[in-house]
Amino acid sequence: MTVAKGLTAPLMLLLSAAADGAVPVAVEPLSEQFIDLEVRAPAIVVAANRAVITAQVSALIRVIEADVGASVAAGDVLVRLDNADTTLAVERARAELAALDAQIRQAEQRLQHGEELFARNFISDDELLERRTSVSVLRANRDAQALAVQNAELNLSRTRITAPYAATVVARQAQVGSLAMPGTPLVTLVQTDQREVDADLDPRYADNLHAARALHFESRGRRWPVDLKRLSSVIDSDSRIQKGRFGFTAEAAAIGTSGEIVWLDANGLVPVPLIVQRDERLGVFIAAGSRARFVPLPDAQEGRPARVPLPADTLIVVRGQSRLQDGDELQITRQ
Repeated sequence: MTVAKGLTAPLMLLLSAAADGAVPVAVEPLSEQFIDLEVRAPAIVVAANRAVITAQVSALIRVIEADVGASVAAGDVLVRLDNADTTLAVERARAELAALDAQIRQAEQRLQHGEELFARNFISDDELLERRTSVSVLRANRDAQALAVQNAELNLSRTRITAPYAATVVARQAQVGSLAMPGTPLVTLVQTDQREVDADLDPRYADNLHAARALHFESRGRRWPVDLKRLSSVIDSDSRIQKGRFGFTAEAAAIGTSGEIVWLDANGLVPVPLIVQRDERLGVFIAAGSRARFVPLPDAQEGRPARVPLPADTLIVVRGQSRLQDGDELQITRQ
C-alpha cells in the first residue's frame, strides 16, 4: 500500500477499500476541522472596592453630608466632625513654634556676639561652646515642634471625612451628636467608577482565556465587551471552579448585574461527529502512515466538542471513523 503525496489544504483524501480489506475512509488536516466553541461561565458585576469609612480622631459627629443612596465623587465630604478642639490644638502648636523661632534668633545673636568676644579673648572656650549648644538644642526643639504642628493640622483635616473614590453610600452607621472614636464606623461605600466581573470558570477552558475571541459579559440579551484582568491560580477542590476577574473595556453594567462571561475558544477543538468511543474511551482516529490510530481524549465529554492535542497538520479521519478499529490498514488515494 502506498500514500499519495502533495497533500494541500483544503484536502480531502479518500481511503478506499482495497482487495486486501483496507477500510475506506476520508481524512483532512486537523487544522481544517478546528471549530469555535462558545464557552459560558456564570458571573456577576461587583465593585472593585467596598469600604467602611471610619473616624480617625475623637470628636462629636456634627454633620452627615451623604446619606444612604447618595452618589459621591472622589473628595466629596461625607461626614463633618466637631473641630473646635483640633483647631485650638493647631493654634497652640503654631504659637509654640513661633516662640521657638524667637528663642533661636536670640540664641544666634548671642552666639555671633560670643564668637566676636572669643576672638578678642574676652570669653572662654566653655562659654562659646555653651552658646553653640544652646542654638543646636533650640533648633532640634523647633524641628520637633514643626512635626507637632503637622500632626495637629492632620488631626484637624481628619474632622472633614471625604470619599476616597467615586461611590454610592450603601449604609450609614453614624448618628449626629454621637461621639466618634478612632475606628468608629461612619458610612459604607461601594465604588462605582471601577467595576469588575467575577466569574466561576471551568478550569479546562480558563487557561486559554488569554487567546479568547469575542470575550464579553452577557445579561438579559445585552452584551458588554470585557478583558481578562486576573485568573486565580487555585482551583476549588469541591466545586472544581477557578475564579476569574474581568474588566469592562467601554460602558459598564450596573453593580450586582448577574449574567455570564461568554467567549469563543478555538484552540484545537474538533466537532462532535469526529469523536468516537472505543473501549469506553472517547477519542478520534488519525491516519498514521498506512494504519488507523485511535487517539484517546481524556478530557472529552459525550456530545461536546473536544480539544485534540496533536499537530495541526495531522491527518484526522472525517468519514468512516465509526467502522475503524485501532491498527486497521488504510490505503490512501486522491479523491
